[in-house]
Amino acid sequence: MEKTSIVIIDNHPVVREGLATVLREQPDMEVVGESDAAAAALPVIKDCKPNVVIMDSSPTDTCGVDLIPEIKTLSKDTAIIIYSMHQNHEPIFRAFKAGAIGYVLKADDVSEVIDAVSEVRSGRIFISNKIPPFIANQLLSGSNGKGMLSSLTPREYEIAKLISQCMTPEDIGEALHISPRTVQAHRSNMMVKVNCKKVNELLVLLRDCFTH
Repeated sequence: MEKTSIVIIDNHPVVREGLATVLREQPDMEVVGESDAAAAALPVIKDCKPNVVIMDSSPTDTCGVDLIPEIKTLSKDTAIIIYSMHQNHEPIFRAFKAGAIGYVLKADDVSEVIDAVSEVRSGRIFISNKIPPFIANQLLSGSNGKGMLSSLTPREYEIAKLISQCMTPEDIGEALHISPRTVQAHRSNMMVKVNCKKVNELLVLLRDCFTH
């Protein structure tokens, strides 16, 4: 049987190398590329067209989720697994909406990654058993009720995370090197998308989304 070819993208060398070592020990799997950065991995993906890409949700140079459409453009049949520390619902919904079909937590046993590779290679969805059941059920049922932030642009999502930490437009502007007025414009767009009429309503929603 042909081996499952895998590319790993993770900005933690110990995690990346440890994962690669375990996967190489599997008789039906081979790691054809490793990288800490998306830009370095994309040429490998384009050239090798691996069966599976395992990637951190935040490699060094871009958000992993935002990279998914580009990977699918380069290699449409590649199955993507997000390997992340985050188990609250918004990152998970964004990953699946972008095109991932597997989500494994770094707190999981490494056997979960092996199982995930086998499942997504066969075209099946894999969700860590540590993901809260209500999230898994919504994903499997196609319900995105809790994934309302999935409509945000990457910049809006970045700002939303900072708003959830009670940062002011001035603080956010300084952190992201943009003007407070630009932050406020993004915030207004968010409020329309998630149907919030007041800033306080948005804050409550975002704090719930990013802490549960």
